[in-house]
Amino acid sequence: MNRVSLGIFILLFPVHLYGQMFPLSDHYINNPLSINPAYAGCDDALSATILYRNQWVGFTDAPKTYMLSIHTPLNNDRMGLGLHIENNSIGIFKETSFMGNYAYRRELYNGRIALGLGFGLTAYHNDWDDLDAVDADDALLTNNPASAVLPAFSLGTYYYTKKYFIGISLPLFLSHDLDQNTGEYKIRNNFSDYNYFFTGGYELGIGSRTSLLPALLIKYHPNNAIQIDISTQINIKNRIWMGIGYRSKNMIFGMLQCQLNDQLRMAYSYDFDLSPTGKYKNGSHEILLKYVFSYERKVAGPRQF
Repeated sequence: MNRVSLGIFILLFPVHLYGQMFPLSDHYINNPLSINPAYAGCDDALSATILYRNQWVGFTDAPKTYMLSIHTPLNNDRMGLGLHIENNSIGIFKETSFMGNYAYRRELYNGRIALGLGFGLTAYHNDWDDLDAVDADDALLTNNPASAVLPAFSLGTYYYTKKYFIGISLPLFLSHDLDQNTGEYKIRNNFSDYNYFFTGGYELGIGSRTSLLPALLIKYHPNNAIQIDISTQINIKNRIWMGIGYRSKNMIFGMLQCQLNDQLRMAYSYDFDLSPTGKYKNGSHEILLKYVFSYERKVAGPRQF
């Protein structure tokens, strides 16, 4: 691990581990299950999404993310089930989470509202031997376990119509404290450690076959600065989407999507870092594939959200 990546690791990895990492994603609209369990079943058909993100290209041991989301409505159409698997890595730190999701949906005005619960496990692993320690007996290294498996829970609500959506979620709200004396993690629930996600978007028609989709994602933590993602995409004939977005901390990203057929969608995005450290990076890449397996449940067609 070089000095740059080691410095990033030290800044981003706390001695006390509070919950799970929350990786960035430009395509949360196409994969809402990754941040909100209430989305399970909202595609109205069996749906699978895979995502890969390579962040800070050019940095050794930079963050990488892999996601797999699968969800479906049940026969009564009121409930949905989902599975979300995610792997994140940065430096010597790696984590893999397995989350089952349950959602209950009801008709409300001209749309549907869903309440969701996520529950599962997160496995953490640290390759301490890959560090070149100045002091091999440093307590921060000797008293930190190499691996741990801890429970995880998420809550969320999601309301959507044909034209807009609104979501609120508390992903992975349990906190995990490391006891330096025993080297074991203790689980606790503290409202000041919650991450609150707020999402919203609206599809605005600007022609017979063209529309705009502005969207907003707000991430709030009581002890950290608010992060805001603002994006706008143009939808051409429900086949091509092109857009641009801005993320807090001087980040701009471009997005391109293509509906290859009625069931398969591909999306790509590239991030430009406008901060002083941006000149040392080659941007970030993100690729998504989404497949809807069947339209037997009277699905009208491919949806953006």
